[in-house]
Amino acid sequence: MTNSLKRLLIMNASTTIIFNYIGIFINLFLWENGQHIFDIAWFNLILFMSWGLAFIFGAQLLTKYSIRKVFQTSALFAGVTFVLLSSFHFEPKLLYIAAIAIPAGATNGLYSAASNLGISLFGKGKEFAAYFSTSNLIGQVIAIINPIVFALIIKWIGFNGSFILMFVFITTMIVVSFFVPNISLSQQKKPLLQDMNLLKVFFTPSLKWMLPSLVAAGFFMQFQGVFSLIFTFSITSDKLVIAFLQVTYTTCTLVSLFYYKKYKAKGVLSDSLWLTLGMVAASLGFMIVLFPAKPILIISNILTTVGMFFFATIWNSRQFVAISQYEPIFQARILVWREIILCFARITMLALTLTIRDFNGFAFKAIMIFCLICALTIPYFSKKGIDHIEP
Repeated sequence: MTNSLKRLLIMNASTTIIFNYIGIFINLFLWENGQHIFDIAWFNLILFMSWGLAFIFGAQLLTKYSIRKVFQTSALFAGVTFVLLSSFHFEPKLLYIAAIAIPAGATNGLYSAASNLGISLFGKGKEFAAYFSTSNLIGQVIAIINPIVFALIIKWIGFNGSFILMFVFITTMIVVSFFVPNISLSQQKKPLLQDMNLLKVFFTPSLKWMLPSLVAAGFFMQFQGVFSLIFTFSITSDKLVIAFLQVTYTTCTLVSLFYYKKYKAKGVLSDSLWLTLGMVAASLGFMIVLFPAKPILIISNILTTVGMFFFATIWNSRQFVAISQYEPIFQARILVWREIILCFARITMLALTLTIRDFNGFAFKAIMIFCLICALTIPYFSKKGIDHIEP
């Protein structure tokens, strides 16, 4: 990997602590106030609406300011999120949840805009697989340490104390931002949002195959993301036990990473086969929740988390290989559309989730089967896209 990509990895590590906390403990904070699937789905739906808009705004900011400024703006919105959580509470509840979700989504969207453009501009060929594999490894280590540490902190000083403590990590994020590559799109002559017609942007066979892949991936990611949390919260209300369950899922992912690297180095299995195995594991995880006993929910989360590892490593790296061939401004247009499509699929998934009341109803089973089909189509779409990349 280049030094620029290594610096982006450091930035990624510093922010993963914040995003891991948001992903687990803000959702848990909301779940404890009534244990309603609706509340979790509503929070994430508004979050991804905000995420998509913030990504477009962040990409536009990059045409005027450096990537550092966008990272710093992301940190600012993270600060707003934790101020709202620690200092305010108001009714109606849905408005309060939305007020938290908007800056949380903006934090993610702005960060993703800066990070994705940096990865696309600085990475080449096999570097993408190395970057995403290393990034996932760092994420998994944090996913082991973070939940346990913050579960103990919340037991000791409560949720409000942990919200205030997050400002230490937000400050770290701002400090680290000064060391990332100082790039922008300000030297590009063409406006970012010019010629944004979908078919003009995705004009090659490789890019066209990216479209159904993105839709399927959005549904898969969001189903796995929201229900892995709800399944865990349904097993126990003890924060420390929840943290240890998260560690269990992460440990299984690290075992998968070990075997992936071992057999990849030997050339025994292709990335296409690894991705297929990952999606089959995730699909099995989806299917067994038709029998929602607590041990089954744990096994389901292990299978879907392992599937998500192979998805995040192989699927992402392939997409960035396809994108990196183009000039920076065109890469940015592809990334904007990519994020819009992913967010649209995730929002649609969450809107459907609002109708779910329990794991035994028709709505949950229908959505689960649909997302299972999406997971199984991802390897096919991904392979078709990589096969059409021009040498």
